[in-house]
Amino acid sequence: MSDFATYEQLAAIDPTTTEVVGTEHLDLNKHMNISHYYAFGFGAMWSLNQTGLGMPDGYIATRGMTTFTAEQHLTFLAESSEGDHLAMIARPVDRGSRALHLATVILNTTREQIACVTESMLVHVDFSTRRPVPFPDDVAAVLDASLAEASDLRLPLSGALGIRR
Repeated sequence: MSDFATYEQLAAIDPTTTEVVGTEHLDLNKHMNISHYYAFGFGAMWSLNQTGLGMPDGYIATRGMTTFTAEQHLTFLAESSEGDHLAMIARPVDRGSRALHLATVILNTTREQIACVTESMLVHVDFSTRRPVPFPDDVAAVLDASLAEASDLRLPLSGALGIRR
């Protein structure tokens, strides 16, 4: 038996973002196209980054720093169809001094299934040099607190991404 969080455990968490699958999200197979899983998952990660991880919209202007996406991984677990309601739960997974591993679990709340898990590896960069730099101490503290808060939730991750130690 898996020790990953169940649908019920994940559904009890307030979602980062929500969406309803519309006809514009469907592909020729009449289910949601991969590009929308990516967009919804990354959109939730970006929302978390902006509101809960100490790097709001003005981070580039005020601090001269940002994050760049270095790698992505999507795991599809169930289909989503027109009219299905989706809840995105974004969480930090791990961090290094200059990198952040984030994940979004996309729940299909209509079907009560985990539909997809999107993972991203972000690199913290100096916007003027476009080179990796360590997270500032205050941002690192926010990241560490968020990681500690999410530490008891075992997300169904792929194992394909991780912080190099």
